[in-house]
Amino acid sequence: MIDIQLVAQACVTRVKLGQSLKTVFPQEMGKINSRGDQAAAKNTVYGALRYLGYLEFALDQLVTKRPNGLVNLLLVAIYLIEFTRAADHAVVNASVSAAKQLGFTKLSGLVNGVLRNYLRQCGDIRAAAAKNDAASLQHQAWWIEKLRREYPDQAAMVFASSLQHPNLALRVNTRRISLEQYLKTLEQQKVSWRRPENITANAAVILNEPVSVHQIPGFFDGLVSVQDVGAQTTATRLDLQPGHKVLDACSAPGGKACHILELEDVHLTALDKDATRLLRVEENLSRLDLTAKTQVADATKIESWWDAEAYDRVLLDAPCSASGVVRRHPDVKWLRREKDIDSFVRQQRALLSATWKVLAKGGKLLYTTCSIFPEENEKQVQWFLNGQSDAKIDPEYEAHNGHLILPNDSHDGFFHALFEKK
Repeated sequence: MIDIQLVAQACVTRVKLGQSLKTVFPQEMGKINSRGDQAAAKNTVYGALRYLGYLEFALDQLVTKRPNGLVNLLLVAIYLIEFTRAADHAVVNASVSAAKQLGFTKLSGLVNGVLRNYLRQCGDIRAAAAKNDAASLQHQAWWIEKLRREYPDQAAMVFASSLQHPNLALRVNTRRISLEQYLKTLEQQKVSWRRPENITANAAVILNEPVSVHQIPGFFDGLVSVQDVGAQTTATRLDLQPGHKVLDACSAPGGKACHILELEDVHLTALDKDATRLLRVEENLSRLDLTAKTQVADATKIESWWDAEAYDRVLLDAPCSASGVVRRHPDVKWLRREKDIDSFVRQQRALLSATWKVLAKGGKLLYTTCSIFPEENEKQVQWFLNGQSDAKIDPEYEAHNGHLILPNDSHDGFFHALFEKK
């Protein structure tokens, strides 16, 4: 447990300094040899970040002056005591040992005292935390205020969903096997599953118990892919026809590109400016036995990659705040600053303007984000329509007041808008 706590506190420290878990995990997990302990450390980090609002609040009730260098070790320890089945005495003892390994031998008694005080006072602390927004809703103040303002009736659901462990959703490759056949395979192998509710995702199945990809029937044979149910609603909106020339403008890691190719025989170009992440697109294409042109390029600089042949369909899954996927990426809700939204808005507008130029007349562009902030979604739609006289919006968009999927216990949050070039 000592190694788990040491690595977990290091990860939390780096996230609080502004680094994402995508950067932190590869560098920190190598300090642990056991795969089981690596998984435990990751789960501890995810959990501590989900409940960081409460943990910070609790620590403030226990100390008048925070001990430099040991704050995040204490936060991790309080998380393990409060939110896991770890034995209290084991957590306390491991924390004391971890403090000594970090070079804080003289403060190890303080660590012991703080944690034992938490065990004595945790009931009172929980009661006080319930009256504090950051401690009970586990988000920054500006985020809480924003969601309450934008979604007064659904904000509580969104906050609650962010604290849940994300489910393991699969997309069945219907080119290789029907959904019905795959569900029979799951039953034969005694894998418990359920179908998503209140959302249209015809090839989706959710596993009731998360497992590694090595335990997913047919994964390495290309029968299924791991993809959130909300994300599976994207490719089906493109109105694909055989022979279409299709651009996936920000393709990595390739889930949506592969879904497009599973749905229809099209000529797909998968574009991404990150060469390393584009390798994941190629790996997914290979595993699923699908073919596409992959190209490293910045979609906004069309002169560097476009061959002047217009596309029939464009998928623009734009970089965004990721405010709809915080249950899967809990570091996001602490890394984001309100001013970051403006930066994403500028990126999205540049991408929309560029990719619109490569779309054929009569073609369709699907703009999508994993954000739930209006600035990145419906306000972008209005901005685009105001500036593009040859653009019109899918009538269903108006009928449904925008295709916004708010996160809940079944799926992440997503937004879609389908434009047609007159």
